[in-house]
Amino acid sequence: MGFRRDALSSPWHGVSLGGWLLLEPGPSYPLFAHHPAQDGEEARCEWDLMKQLRQKLGKKRSVEVLKVHRDTHITKADFERIRACGLNAVRLPFGYWVVTEPRANEPYIGSALEYVDRAVDWAEECGLQIVLDLHGCPGSESSEAPCGRRQRPASRWNWRHWDMARTLQILDMLAKRYSSRRCVTGIAVCNEPSGSVPCASLLRYYSQAVDRIRKAGMPASRVAVVLPVFQRPEGEVAFMKKWWSMTRGRHRNVCFDAHCYHCFENEFNGKSLAQQLRAVEENAKFLREYPVVVGEWSLALGVATWCTAGEMGEDEIISIFGAQQLGALQEASHGSFFWTWKECPENKEWNFQQAFSTGLLSRLPRQLPDWDGKGEDPLEEELHPSPSEPRVFYGDTVYLRVFHGRYVDVEGAKVCARWADKAKFQSLTFCPSDSASASPFVRREVRHRDIVRLRAHNGRYISVEGTSVTASRSCRSTAGEFQVCLEGEQTLVHRGIAYLRSRSTSMSLDADEDQEGVYARFKDLGLWQAFSVEKDVEGSRVLHHSGAVVLCGIPDLASNDALEQFEQAMCLFLFSLLFVTDALFAVALGTMPFLGTSHYRVRGFLQLRPEHKPTPSLSRTRLIEIAIVLFQLRISKAMVIEVQLCTSVASI
Repeated sequence: MGFRRDALSSPWHGVSLGGWLLLEPGPSYPLFAHHPAQDGEEARCEWDLMKQLRQKLGKKRSVEVLKVHRDTHITKADFERIRACGLNAVRLPFGYWVVTEPRANEPYIGSALEYVDRAVDWAEECGLQIVLDLHGCPGSESSEAPCGRRQRPASRWNWRHWDMARTLQILDMLAKRYSSRRCVTGIAVCNEPSGSVPCASLLRYYSQAVDRIRKAGMPASRVAVVLPVFQRPEGEVAFMKKWWSMTRGRHRNVCFDAHCYHCFENEFNGKSLAQQLRAVEENAKFLREYPVVVGEWSLALGVATWCTAGEMGEDEIISIFGAQQLGALQEASHGSFFWTWKECPENKEWNFQQAFSTGLLSRLPRQLPDWDGKGEDPLEEELHPSPSEPRVFYGDTVYLRVFHGRYVDVEGAKVCARWADKAKFQSLTFCPSDSASASPFVRREVRHRDIVRLRAHNGRYISVEGTSVTASRSCRSTAGEFQVCLEGEQTLVHRGIAYLRSRSTSMSLDADEDQEGVYARFKDLGLWQAFSVEKDVEGSRVLHHSGAVVLCGIPDLASNDALEQFEQAMCLFLFSLLFVTDALFAVALGTMPFLGTSHYRVRGFLQLRPEHKPTPSLSRTRLIEIAIVLFQLRISKAMVIEVQLCTSVASI
């Protein structure tokens, strides 16, 4: 007997009324901002906000403040606007204390069933369906803010604190009260229960809840019962199959509530825009197969998305993502609800009204190219074009993106992975470990099993000390050498995945999202150790159009005194250019100075090339321009600029 997929004749295409009858920062804007704690910080949940209000204003005034919010945050005019947007349903989240009085010693204010009555009346008058969503249960179904109380550490809450028996009584009260209302076409038995709730206990509670709702007068022919399947440790599909195995199809018109967010946890923070769209494609396959409502979705994206979308602007990225989601959501048997109707104005990805009015939800879905999962997804190139030369060469400026979407950055001697943008302090350069053996005029690709050094923007080299990773001034020992390990490729390319194994400890570099650091703790080549290597696309365009760049190995200068002497010689040489009339020369540089910074190192050598024929004389003005170009080029230790005054420099 197969899995039954009941579906609504008119699936919900609606929006959640978050922040009205269960308070949350953002959706309840501006209530939280207007009533901060004594230290100026906003509360994180309704429990904390109500405690702060009582301490600051007293119980009577707190009740008045909350009443004003409940009277004004959502009105009939909102229901009329929702209908005018072409939506056919609303999802109404509320805490159990809205249905009945809160338990002893809880700061919630209730009951307030008259507001649920109003919502049902307005839905009926405006031709909307309504789903009653018991968003916060007695004792809480998790330790997180959406259930009303955020508890930290999370271990303060135990799944046994959730009073399931009392929750069933409240569901019974709701079902009896609204059983005759035709606009009520769904009821959710809880919201986002913790994954620590044992599977068998949650399944048993769900089955009992369906029975209570049906017996209270809400038939399967008219009302769907919504069962959350949120972050289950066994997986959504496995949980649903266990439900089917336990109930054997006894319950009809039940649907599982999946929340399709693409901005939380490391998985989605680490996805490129192309990977985000493929995830939406996978969602569509899931929705086609199982009885599901997407109870919450938004336009918010993980941090890696914004640097992996080529030249596209923010609104274009959001609208492309929104269009793909809307297309996928059409597959849901019971429809979907955007989170949320009202939100802080700065958060347009969560604010349906703003997204709708600015056209972020008006684009048609994109036809994604076929891909069998092997090699690089062609969608990556489509959305984030590679530089004209996708291969990574020694001397190229690159950025290393870690699994949680941030890029490796270097600040002094500190090596971290803190931000998801590509700034100068996040730029790195691959340098050959044995620079003396490299041919001075042959560009070398970075290849699988190469031994490399990584030079940061400040001239320091990534080094390993025990399990710590730092940026060192010296790179002469194996502490600063790494073996490059590539996934299924021999040559490193733009967006290629590389692993970097320390030669001194045999440990692979890894990222830690909690500490925002980079370490060398394990020999594994897994998710934590993977680096997406991205070339500096803008810099690559300049250099490859110059026709004057070749790679070479430059021996290190052994001491600070030698470096200072070389800097002086370099400056004298550039000065001397002002008086040269006939010359053809090559300049092999290590680190060109960064204009506007207080510290830099110049490493390398200069070499005149007298064997070439003399070139026509150049004006002093042109030579000054050449000197400026040389200083402005940000070239790494392993790069050579071969400059032919009459031709090459003119094209840089």
